[in-house]
Amino acid sequence: MQNVSMAKKISSVKNLEKLKPNFSKIKSYLPNIKRVLVIFNLSSFLAIVFYVIWIVIGLFILWFIFANFKLGAFDQLMGRVGQNSAQAVPQGQQPAETTVPGIGKVNIECVQTSLSEESILKMVKDKSSASLTDDEKAKLDKCIIEKDQGVTPANQ
Repeated sequence: MQNVSMAKKISSVKNLEKLKPNFSKIKSYLPNIKRVLVIFNLSSFLAIVFYVIWIVIGLFILWFIFANFKLGAFDQLMGRVGQNSAQAVPQGQQPAETTVPGIGKVNIECVQTSLSEESILKMVKDKSSASLTDDEKAKLDKCIIEKDQGVTPANQ
């Protein structure tokens, strides 16, 4: 009986040796674990940077929307009528007459067809028709509806 019990003890010791971990295998996995931890830390850091960048972008977009809302950019979208829209000239309708300083009230369409762009610019810049040629002055006289009170032949 003692032999049998001794044989059981020996077999149980052999079984225990099988259960012991093989540290050589664990040591071979250790560098891989370190790499995984480094990659995980790098991944976490990059995720934090990504979120911070998108938070800054989101705050900028919110600031942009809020600033435009305060300026009234969304009034028409929200159905509110702005104060300036009632005073504005409707699209497609330009005023037929305007007052040019130093000249008087003129018909816009007539001036645009009679004079070149350069002549109109010179006339408005100088605030008189002195820079125009005699031919251009004759064409401009046809377009004047009401002469300016301060205009004298010396000013022209």
